[in-house]
Amino acid sequence: MDIYHDSVIFITGATGFVGKTLLEKLLWSFPQIKRIYMLIRPKGGVSVKQRFQEFLQNRIFERLRAEHPERLKKIFHFAGNIEDDNFGLSEPDRVRLCDEVNIIFHSAATVRFNECLKVAARVNSQATYNLLELCREMTQLRSFLYVSTAYCNPGRKYVDEEVYPTLPPVEWRQFLTCTKKIPEDYLNQLSVYIKGPHVNTYTFTKSIAEQIVNAYKDVIPIVIVRPSIVTAAYREPYPGWIDNIQAISGIMMEIGKGGISSILGDKDMICDIIPVDFVVNAMIMMINKAKLGSLSICNATSGVTNPITWQHLGELTMKWSRIYPTKRMIMFPNFKYRRSASQHELAVWMLHFVPALLMDLRTLLLSQKKRMVTPIARKFRQACLAGSFFSLNEWIFKNKSRYYFKEQIENGTFPMLYWNLEDLDYDEYVRRHMIGINKYLHRENFTVDSNKLMVTKVYWVWIFLHLCFYMLLIYVIF
Repeated sequence: MDIYHDSVIFITGATGFVGKTLLEKLLWSFPQIKRIYMLIRPKGGVSVKQRFQEFLQNRIFERLRAEHPERLKKIFHFAGNIEDDNFGLSEPDRVRLCDEVNIIFHSAATVRFNECLKVAARVNSQATYNLLELCREMTQLRSFLYVSTAYCNPGRKYVDEEVYPTLPPVEWRQFLTCTKKIPEDYLNQLSVYIKGPHVNTYTFTKSIAEQIVNAYKDVIPIVIVRPSIVTAAYREPYPGWIDNIQAISGIMMEIGKGGISSILGDKDMICDIIPVDFVVNAMIMMINKAKLGSLSICNATSGVTNPITWQHLGELTMKWSRIYPTKRMIMFPNFKYRRSASQHELAVWMLHFVPALLMDLRTLLLSQKKRMVTPIARKFRQACLAGSFFSLNEWIFKNKSRYYFKEQIENGTFPMLYWNLEDLDYDEYVRRHMIGINKYLHRENFTVDSNKLMVTKVYWVWIFLHLCFYMLLIYVIF
């Protein structure tokens, strides 16, 4: 049976990177879908209706607008907020949702590592509970998919496709009660003691959410997909498609600009990245595994199938950012991994902040209308530090689901999908990724030779500054 035939789908987090890519793929490859609902909240003084119209004009829908514009009419929106009780839905919208929905993809989340515990709990844990409770009233519901993270069990070296007890032991009902009743300031202080091996509130609250999902497996047909570090698209909707600077994509962007000279990490560790289109394909296929009374889990990861080290990824990022330089380049793309926190801090100050301060001083003296570099440097320094736990450690994510995906593709159930991670050529992939950063994040149109003169100038400036630094160092020593 085709589970997507004439189906009505509800996607939370549809305006996010993964949710948006999922929505586009469903419309592109599954014309038999009847309708897709999404939740939109007012933001920045912009109404829900206006945000929805702007959403439909997003660049991700270019191929749909060109070849199948009528399919965009299958997208409907509800005004609401995932953080509110009943998601802020009006009663008619709530009834409509409960009467019609067959499939739910729950991908809404706050992925900020430094989010305060109360907010992270409300978005990642409480909202999951609220949605599962709402599912009890959905008479047509066939499948519920929860998007978790591969890093929700950081205290375990080997992570299989199963739900593990929370470390430290936390009863999810008591946790939700506490996050509602305890004042925010006090709760944030307590978070240091209750997170255990979790270094941030993101992985901790996602781990709690998995416990909640597991508790409903006898009530609702549920599956879980755990992506590792989600990166730009490998093939669909477009090679290199990226629309946010979360996680490693923002770091790769800043490396390409020359804004990062040192990263705290172990270069020999595996960097488990997964292109967003592989995550989406896994989500679409896992829906078929949802069965009442059992909980199927997929580790959507690459480390076991086709591993790449942080060193190799860094080398490829520098290689292709020099071949396809951005017009926003401030320094020659070059950096090094350092395991020592003190050496890293020294390198950041000497190779990162000092050049940034000099560039800002030049901007002020010449009265140029440019963005100050130092605040940006400070922002990405914090991002690198927040992610250092992942670049200094390594996990083995077992992925038996890949055999299921291969079977589903080969037997004709999902011939329009792919999961050939073992064939992924990282050199070609990073090339697409860096082009995607320039095209979709920097919004630059260029050819291979367009910025060569600029990168040559930046290179010689970089060499000159290094010579000046070493001459100063020799002068001070001798």
